[in-house]
Parts: sequence; C-alpha cells; structure tokens
Amino acid sequence: MTLPSHARTVIIGGGVIGCSIAYHLAREGRKDIVLLERSKLTSGTTWHAAGLVRRLRPSATLTKLINYSIDLYGELEVETGQATGWTQTGSLTLATNPDRLTNIKRQVSLGRAFGLEAEVVDAARAKELWPLIETDDVIGAVWSPADGRVNPSDVALALSKGARARGVRIFEDTAVTGLRRKGRRIAGVEIGGHVIEADEVVIACGLWSREVAAMAGAHMPLYACEHFYILTKPLEEVQALGKGAHLPTLNDQDAFLYARDDVEGLLVGCFEPHAKGLPLDRLPKDFSFDLLDEDWDHFIPMMENALRRIPVLKKAEVRMLLNGPESFTLDSQFMLGESPEVPGLFLMGGMNSTGIALAGGAGKAMAEWIIAGEPTMELNEADIRRFSPEMNVLGALEARIPEVLGRHYDNPYPGRSMETARGQRRSPIHAGLEAAGARFESRGGWERAVHFGGKEAHLPLTFGAPKWREQVGREVEACRNGAAILDQSAFGKIMVQGPDSCAFLNHLCAAQMDIPEGRIAYSQILNRKGGVESDITVQRHGLETYLMITGAGEVVRGLKRMRETKGAFRVEFTDVTSGFAILGLAGAKAREVLQATSNAPVPDLKRFQFAPVEVGLARGWAGRLSYTGEEGYELYIPAEMAMAAYEALVAAGTTHAGLYASGSLRIESGFRAFSHELGPGTTPPEAGLGEFCAFGTGFVGEDALQDHIPERRIVSILFDDPEAIPIHDEPVFYGGQVVGQITSAAWSYRYGRSVALAMIDLPSGVTTGQPPAAPPGGGFTPTRGRELSSALLEGKTVSGFEVEIACTRFAAKASLKPAKEAFAHD
Repeated sequence: MTLPSHARTVIIGGGVIGCSIAYHLAREGRKDIVLLERSKLTSGTTWHAAGLVRRLRPSATLTKLINYSIDLYGELEVETGQATGWTQTGSLTLATNPDRLTNIKRQVSLGRAFGLEAEVVDAARAKELWPLIETDDVIGAVWSPADGRVNPSDVALALSKGARARGVRIFEDTAVTGLRRKGRRIAGVEIGGHVIEADEVVIACGLWSREVAAMAGAHMPLYACEHFYILTKPLEEVQALGKGAHLPTLNDQDAFLYARDDVEGLLVGCFEPHAKGLPLDRLPKDFSFDLLDEDWDHFIPMMENALRRIPVLKKAEVRMLLNGPESFTLDSQFMLGESPEVPGLFLMGGMNSTGIALAGGAGKAMAEWIIAGEPTMELNEADIRRFSPEMNVLGALEARIPEVLGRHYDNPYPGRSMETARGQRRSPIHAGLEAAGARFESRGGWERAVHFGGKEAHLPLTFGAPKWREQVGREVEACRNGAAILDQSAFGKIMVQGPDSCAFLNHLCAAQMDIPEGRIAYSQILNRKGGVESDITVQRHGLETYLMITGAGEVVRGLKRMRETKGAFRVEFTDVTSGFAILGLAGAKAREVLQATSNAPVPDLKRFQFAPVEVGLARGWAGRLSYTGEEGYELYIPAEMAMAAYEALVAAGTTHAGLYASGSLRIESGFRAFSHELGPGTTPPEAGLGEFCAFGTGFVGEDALQDHIPERRIVSILFDDPEAIPIHDEPVFYGGQVVGQITSAAWSYRYGRSVALAMIDLPSGVTTGQPPAAPPGGGFTPTRGRELSSALLEGKTVSGFEVEIACTRFAAKASLKPAKEAFAHD
C-alpha cells in the first residue's frame, strides 16, 4: 500500500488511543482516514500496560468514559472476530485507615449516581475474595463485581481491525518527521521526503506526543516517568484457582500497590511515592517494544509492602521486573481536544496509567469532537484548553510529573496541593500576601491564597471538619461586615478593540453588549448547542474598546472561541492578564476603607458600573461588583502599581481573605462557577441564568435556546446535620431515587452547616398541568416529579432531599433561590 498524497484525517500513533480514535471516526461515517505508526501497532505503552479496568472513578466524566469502554470491549470481539481479553473479575480495594475507607466509600456513592453498585465489605469478606492477602490491618474494603481486565494489545488490534473494515488505511514502520501548517492551521504531515496533505491531524503517540506537537508549534504539556511491576512464575496457590478462574484486581492504595493474577502467577505493580522521571533523550529513537533497565534498588521498598500484603510472594520466583515508560500530565488528568494554537490539530495523551480503561470512551469523545467541531459531552477536566503555553515549561514538567505519579494513590482531601514546580505564576501582590500568612495552593500554574492561617491552620488534611474552619470564618466575617482584600489577579483579562467590537461581542456573548461606557455586563459565551463555554464580565471602556474578565484558567479557552467566531468582524483581541492585578475589596466598610486610601473622592457607583480611582500612590479603576455576593468592589490596577495599592489598603485597615472564604460566600449567594455549575453541556436556563440572554442579538447558541425548556435546574441545598461535609459530585436523592449531583459545596458560617449547589432533574410539563414523563433511569414518578417541580418553580423550599456522602445519606432541603435568601428562617 502506497502512502497517499492527501487524506481527510491523519492520525499519528498506532497504540490503543490512536486505534480507538480511528475506529470511532470511521464508525461515525468519516472517510479518507490514514493512521501512521512509526513502528508496529501496539508498540509503546500499550503493549506493556497492565490492562486493569475499574468502573468506579472519582469523577463523573471518567466514570462515563470507562463504562463506555467496558461495553465496547465486550462487543468488539463479536464485531471483529478479534478477542480483547475482556474478563469480568471484579476488583477489591482495601482500606487500612479511616480516611482511605472514607475515600473509597465516597467513590461507591458516586457510582450510584450512574447505577453502579459496589459493596462495602469487612476484612473477613476481603479475605474470601482474595485468599492470598494478609488482612490483619484491613479495616474495610470495597468489592466492585463489575470491574475486570483486558489484554491491551488485543484491544488495540481489535480496534484497528474494526477501523480497517470501515476503510481506514494503516501504515506501520512509518515515522512522521515533520508537520506542515498553512497560516495558523495544520496542513499536513511529512514522512521523510513525502508529504500527506491533511484537513486534520491527530496526535496520539504517547511518550512522543509533546515533541511531535512542537513540530507544529503546539503545546502539549506531558512528561514520561518510569513505571514498575513484577511478574512471577506460576504459583500453586494461583493454579489452585482452576483453569479460567481469576482473582479480582487488588488495590492496596495505602501501600501504593495493585495486583492481579497473570499466567498462573502474579502481577504486582506500584505507584511509588518517589517516582523517577524520564527525559526522552535517554531513549533511543527506535524505542518500541522495549523496556527500561530493571532497578531493584528503587523497587525494593514497594516489594517489601507487597511481601507484607501477599505473603505467598516470599516463595515466588520473579520472572521479570518490568520497567516501562508512561506519560503523565501536570494535574493527573489526561488531555484531549483541538490545539488552541493550531486549528485542525487534535491532541490526546497523558493518560496517567488509565489509558486502557479510558481508550474506548476517550476515543469516542475525541472522534465526536473532531466531527462536530466542539465537545459533545462534559470534558472540562480533560480539555486541553485548561493548559496555557506557560505550563509547557520543561523545567516545570521535570519537577512536577514524578510527583504526579508518586501521588496517584493519595486521598483527594480538600486542600491538597502539589508541592513541586511552585511559584511559576505569582500575583503582583504575592509578597504582601505571603507576609500576611497566606496559605497558597497551585491552581493552573498560579499561586492562589486559599486562607491566611498558614501551615498551622491547614494540616493535617481531612475529609471531616478542616483545621482552617475557624480561620476562614474570620475571613468570611470580614468580607461581610468589615473590609477584606481578595486577590483575584489570576482572573483572565482580554482586551477587545476595533470598529466592530460591539457587534462582535454581541455575536460572541449571550448578554447585550451595546452598553454605555463605564458599564459592566455579566454574560456567558455559548456553543452552538447553547452550552456554556465561558462565564465572563465585560467592561465597556470606549466606543470601540472593551475589557473581558474571565475565570482563572479560562483565557486559552476564551481566546480560542473568539478566534473561531471572529469571521469578517473588524476586531482584535489581546491577552492582557499579566498587565493588571485585580484586588477584590469586599465588606460593608469597603467604600470607607477605599476612601481612606486617597484624597480624591471615591466615585459613587451603582452595581455593575466602573470608574477611575486612586488607591494610595496607584491609579486604576474600580468596578462595583463582588464575587462574594457582599458589598464591595473589584479594583483593576496596573501590575507595576499593584503593591502600592495593596499597601495603601492594608494601611487603611483592611484584612485578608482567601479562596475558601470567597467560595463559601459564593455558594451562599447562589453564584455559578465554570467547571462546577457551568460547562459546555449546561445551558443558561438550566443554570438559572436565562435572564442574561439577550434574544434577538444573534448570539451563538441563540437558536438552540429559543424553545428550550430546561429539564434540570441548579438548586441551593442546605443540610440538616452539621456533620454532613460534601465536597462535590455526591448523588442527590428524592423519593428514594437519584435525581442529581452536587456541583459545589462549602461550610456556611451563616447557618453553621454545609451548603451546596446541585444540578437536579426538574421535569417540564408543570405549566400545562400535564404530568411530566419520568426521566431515563427513573428519577421520578410523574406525580412526584410534578409536585417537586411545582413547589420549586413557585419559589418554595422543599424538604425530603437526601445527599449520600461516603455511603451515608444526609437529609437536606432545596430551593431555586440563593441559600442566603431561601433558608434565612431555618
């Protein structure tokens, strides 16, 4: 077969990910697809993956993708005749301390939101399920009978066979040596002296993806680590299971271990705390079906843990210590999507040791994105647009990625933060915050102050009442009744200028942008289906000049959407995030303190107005709005004058508040947040933001919302029991059925209990008097749904809800109103 000179889509990489993308593109009807593999299919990480597939995951997106993968792997053999090795063995996850038990129980509860049932068992039952383990320190476990395993190479071959049958052309031993662009857009791939012109190029080549993406000027921040597991020779205890019988997958996360039977012996792997990074220049260019050198000195501490948990290993002969490279990302979530820098170039990688489990679902999601031109499901946590070019710094990757692997089995406590590659992006007032006792977390490369109690008020972390509760309570009080500084400098800032700036923004944004100078508009940017792509405020500074403020980490996303929407509009937009600090000033005394910093009068602003202001020796402008929902301002100060403004505010009597305080107040006020309540699969009416849509302006997504009657809504929730401490994603029950999930949660200092926002099913049909149909999965009976919908839409507070947290259900009440209004008399 001869290499073509043109293809609609070229996929680089013949591992399980590349094969899955090719298969799903072809299955969706895409023609003229070429897949290029520099060696043989299944080479790279695929061939030495352990093949474990667990359904229960810590997020809704991952759970959905993996469940699809499992269904697909069971069907592929029938379709293609190629076995995948899918075997439903179940999995057993051990807990040897209370926090681990809480964490795995939380995953059980999350699974119930998707109809996945798992069983919490005691040590005796765990021993029955895995007879070879020692359980004297086990305090509980979770048995997930629907989990299993596959043969990774066979899965990739089955996917490639299905792709070929649908017309995909696959070329092995074909190394890509360059990528071509036409303007900003991808135009083709080079294989030596041969060029394949292409409309789209997909990079899915594992360890090499970052380097291949760089050929086109695209950023793909991932890095490789060494990953270890041992294989033993046959053991009579495993042979005694009988032919075709298998042990469940074993997860002993407190000991950093996983294990399964393998060819009558055992496979035992680890995510060791002190992982080893792998610069790619250590690998030969033809590294393919190869392994790294054994390193027993490095593996011995994990081997000691394994001998303790599985005593039979003491007599086992080790067949090999497998050391294979894998790629990881900065935040331990994989990445996929269209490159923000290079249109038409799609990227997928950094699977963080979940590639086999995710391959089916993630390949389908990527194929649908390529065809539709935008995501077709909620993928925010995996969306490549969460990474800015600044995060693709090799020094940061080399420092952070070994920690990512080493903390793979960490409990996901609230307040947990990575410790490496810190200080990359700092606010202009960072030094002042640090001197004031700020505790920082690394978020999107920025150092963000979460509270001002320092280390003493932060550690140890817990799933229960956190150590910082009292400290944050003082900060909340200042935000309400005093004057508190909240550093919001990480918010994105995009300047929009040009003769068509107003018309362009009216097309881009759902709200009316033809506002007077000095006004601020709150809006969303929507996709064609009416889903929220960004949540923003927009200031009009002149006839042809606007400033857009986005959430932290949304600049790349916003700029990409703006470039895609620009068309013939005469407009330019520039990222000016680094040019300005944003100092939130919240509280009843905010104006008084602001006036004390300056001899010039503070302008008398109404809500959503802004005007020039002097703060000490600094000059900027003040906007009358606050993300806390309390009285206050946002002060926009040029970066070089930010410390002068900050020092003046401190001298005038302000205190400090961090993200935990603003988060509590945000949720009480019912303010929505992107990646929590808002996302590409959520419409403004579902989020209770329909009033901000200016119908008739021709904004993107307007047609999809014209006759849109939301079948679900965001509600505020107040718990009855102060012992209930939700985090996010917990299932919400009504009438004994799952009706939604928590999207954000925090401690309410107003009520002395947890408050939350949640997305729940709210069947339509109420206004017509007709009973609504029960939603798929049976959340409501028609009568029950009508009663609930009627009560909530009438503005009533409804009791009878329950939220399941770590397998315990807590009573709660709900309202469409903000918590601080809805529950004021509770």
